[in-house]
Amino acid sequence: MLAEALTFADWRAAARTLLAAGVLPQDVEWREPGDVQAGLFDEAAPPALPQARAGTPFHVPPAFVKLAEVVACHRSPRRWTLLYAALWRLTHGEKHLLNVPSDPLTHELGLMRGAVRRDVHKMHAFVRFRLCQDEEGEHYVAWHRPDHRIVRLAAPFFQRRFSVLRWTILTPDESAFWDGQTLHYGEGAPVSAAPDSDALENLWRTYYRAIFNPARIKLKTMTRELPRRHWATLPETAIIPQLLAEAPMRVDAMI
Repeated sequence: MLAEALTFADWRAAARTLLAAGVLPQDVEWREPGDVQAGLFDEAAPPALPQARAGTPFHVPPAFVKLAEVVACHRSPRRWTLLYAALWRLTHGEKHLLNVPSDPLTHELGLMRGAVRRDVHKMHAFVRFRLCQDEEGEHYVAWHRPDHRIVRLAAPFFQRRFSVLRWTILTPDESAFWDGQTLHYGEGAPVSAAPDSDALENLWRTYYRAIFNPARIKLKTMTRELPRRHWATLPETAIIPQLLAEAPMRVDAMI
């Protein structure tokens, strides 16, 4: 049986119906709407989900709901299959499944949750706004390329931190716009949609130069915490080669 989901809300609605109808995890093939990898003989549209059977309502621990909301943002196409397998086991005699970290399913879901959380942290750290002017005045715009679909997890942080500004964050998957009152979400955008550099970038470079410690250079750690794929949108990375070249002389001067 085919089931489609793109967001956590999609998956939750379909999973509830499948679970209530008694459909086993191995009998469900999950895919995203418009998935071009569908089989040669698959139907153009998935069949209607089965009718739910009457019975006792099922309950899952709140921890699973929180886990599923995060894992749903992972880019792996297996996320829906894994989540439904966990849901089935939680509601069929294994209510303590999430408390067994050695279980392969629990372990894999934990790894996916960790990857998404790290990606959210990097988005919080690596987004750089550029000042633009439009008919309503100042508007700050940034473009970021996350590894996973995390815009809705990460955007509330910027809403709290920059509540008095109008800003937009663009990513390939989705965009977030704060108008000062409401947080809106829209379609994704390519990097070409982002504005060119502005005067704020000089402030970022000045700040980065001030905190750069030439006596504590660890290139592997730097590239692990600041992956090169993000360098194109970080103004301070333009001066890293210069800072590295100057480091030995600065250390000698300090000594």
